[in-house]
Amino acid sequence: MRIKHILLASAALVGFASPALGQAGAVSPTAPAPSAPVASPFAPPGQQQGFSASEAPQEEGTLEDIVVTAQKREQSLQRVPVAVTAITADQLETRGVAAITDVARVSPSLTITENTNATGNSINLRGIGTFSFSIGIEPSVAIVVDDVALLQQAQAFSGLNDIARLEVLRGPQGTLFGKNASAGVINIVTQGPTSTLTGSVGAVATTDQQYRVEGMISGPVAQGIGFRLNAFYDDRDGYIKNLNTGHDLNGERSYGARARIDLDPVSNLNIALTGSYTNTKTDGQVRTFRSVNPGASVFGAPIAASIVGITPSDSNYRIRLDTEPENHSKQAMFTGRATLDLGGANLISITAYQDWRFRFIEDLDTLGSPTLLVPTNPASPVLPNGSAARASFHAKNFTQELRLVSSGRRKLDYLLALFYANGDTSRNYSRGPNAATAWVASATTETFAAFGQLTYNITDTTHIDGGLRFNRETIGATFQNVTAGAAPVANNASCLTLCRGKDSDNAVTYKVSLRQDLSDTIMAYASYSTGYKGQGFDISTGFSPTRAANPVRPETSNAYEVGVKSRFLDNKVQLNVTGFWTDFKDFQAQGAVTLPDGTVNPQLSNVGKLRSRGVEAELSAKPTRLLRIDASAAYTDAKIREFPNAPCYGGQTAAQGCLPVGTTTFQNLSGAQLANAPKFKYNIAGTYDVEFPSAPFDGFITAEFAHQSQTKLDLLGSPISYQNAYGVVNGSIGIDGRKDGNFRVAFFVNNLFDQAYATSLGYTGSSNSQAVAQLLPRNSRRYFGVRTRIGF
Repeated sequence: MRIKHILLASAALVGFASPALGQAGAVSPTAPAPSAPVASPFAPPGQQQGFSASEAPQEEGTLEDIVVTAQKREQSLQRVPVAVTAITADQLETRGVAAITDVARVSPSLTITENTNATGNSINLRGIGTFSFSIGIEPSVAIVVDDVALLQQAQAFSGLNDIARLEVLRGPQGTLFGKNASAGVINIVTQGPTSTLTGSVGAVATTDQQYRVEGMISGPVAQGIGFRLNAFYDDRDGYIKNLNTGHDLNGERSYGARARIDLDPVSNLNIALTGSYTNTKTDGQVRTFRSVNPGASVFGAPIAASIVGITPSDSNYRIRLDTEPENHSKQAMFTGRATLDLGGANLISITAYQDWRFRFIEDLDTLGSPTLLVPTNPASPVLPNGSAARASFHAKNFTQELRLVSSGRRKLDYLLALFYANGDTSRNYSRGPNAATAWVASATTETFAAFGQLTYNITDTTHIDGGLRFNRETIGATFQNVTAGAAPVANNASCLTLCRGKDSDNAVTYKVSLRQDLSDTIMAYASYSTGYKGQGFDISTGFSPTRAANPVRPETSNAYEVGVKSRFLDNKVQLNVTGFWTDFKDFQAQGAVTLPDGTVNPQLSNVGKLRSRGVEAELSAKPTRLLRIDASAAYTDAKIREFPNAPCYGGQTAAQGCLPVGTTTFQNLSGAQLANAPKFKYNIAGTYDVEFPSAPFDGFITAEFAHQSQTKLDLLGSPISYQNAYGVVNGSIGIDGRKDGNFRVAFFVNNLFDQAYATSLGYTGSSNSQAVAQLLPRNSRRYFGVRTRIGF
């Protein structure tokens, strides 16, 4: 049946599909140098102002010049006073970056934590990110797709397809990118129409049973009209064996398509219309047991009965479950972009609407054996299928941005903009029969913003940039407890009738930077910026009138950054070094509280103060015409400076610092290391092209090593939440037929030495007889594969 589906999908895609990860980059027009007009007839000046990166023409055997719009205007990467990693389409393909989680391999200071479903994932820059159960809390790292920020962080975890460029801005970017960019921005720019008719079809097959087909067709329709269509189908088996059923879990099936039309109705006006849709189903992620203490139990059931045939360890890929998980995501996005060339400036309008639906089912007790309805009562009714959690989400967001951007050739350049957003997210949640709870809730946000940035060229070599943003946001929340059952959680009396909350806040952020051109190829800069992440309601189990009246306070930051960007040895070596120091106040952190009946409820808190400081370095080199080396490294010292009343972690005792305060317990985390922030992280990758003069193709060999030091995966400091240091080796070998055709075949290996590692660790079971559960991602196992593409 699978083969039939793949063949049918292949036939459908031959006419209009595109390989992901920039595989069509060879047939797309290259972007211009910073001051040149956009090369494509469908992309007049300013069309790609929304934070793109591309390669300018270069001499053979030298490094390409990357053009970015980190300040929402086209500039050379080496002239922008921002710590930014720019990854082109060819680099994405060469290094096998197929999902947001893969980006952490190629960008310093970026870590991504995966959880049991996408709504629990966390994207972190320099140790700062957002993990929250609440739909009313925004991410600290904004995910921007074609100039549009995603409303919910979970929307980013649907894979990458037909990508032209991907860039990572590290540090607060709120002045230009808004209130959900207090730690940074990951921007994704998709491919646009080509000036000639082109197309391609690609496929991926792996030893862990992934089969993917993808394709594209692009070109002009008539004078002033261009189009691009791409689509994909992906089917991957799971890698976690459920011994209760024999099924493989943590697999994924997805498909999607994107269509874009560019219109030039008059010579100085371009209109780009884009629509996309993705549908993703997974049967995971599920946790496995890393360790189980003798006598450990969950909801009154001994864990021993659920680990028959299983050896708990850090490389355990087996589990027993009676409720198999399911996650289903549907996402649609529509964007209209109009660019009017006024001569000395561009007037740009970006209108977008996004609609995301997500639901999940997961086994709450992580067991495959019966549990007790009331865990503390041995005579309690037995639940043959244990306990499960279910939730559904629906997020809608409308945004409108209007920019006026000068041409970039003046003594004083400017960017002025207005922004409006209106978002609404609803969620239904239930769990039980143990610790039963059920509720329906919604979160709304409406934002008005005005911002601008000026660049004054004091001399030909000395420049100052200053930016200012005013933001007003109104947030709302509704919550109703609809719990029914014999064993509800202890505080289920709250919000039996509808609870409502509403609040508004004004904020001003700014940035100033000074840059000095030390030579034609060396630039130094220093900057100071402020960041802001809006207040939000803690919409989760345990919501109460008190929470409705008291949203979690805004998160603010002050950031200092110095850097040097340089090229030398005749444009064969590029070295960029950044030093940073950022102080955060009222950081929004997810925790939990233990209720009198032993039930654990989530609780969002404001951490008093954090500090993230360190050094980052990125190196690219072409020592010979055929060899390219890319490397990056980061030292990050991210600590909690003040958090005296932090929630205790599960099972924490008084001897471990969990002390009573009033009717509950707290611990003091002041001075503790921040979660998801390895002190050292580095990677090095090499690509060597092998020439075959008499053949219609050339060969290539790639190798990559990515390493990170020990990492704490739990903010609250559970002693079992530390993932030891690990390193992963990837590589590929293949042929490239660009010199006489357009095809590519690569044989690749992921995690060559089969290095297991976890992206989530935590206790399961009662506080005095514990077991440790882990989430092992797909890339924690070795697998081989082949990736092919053919185009015209």
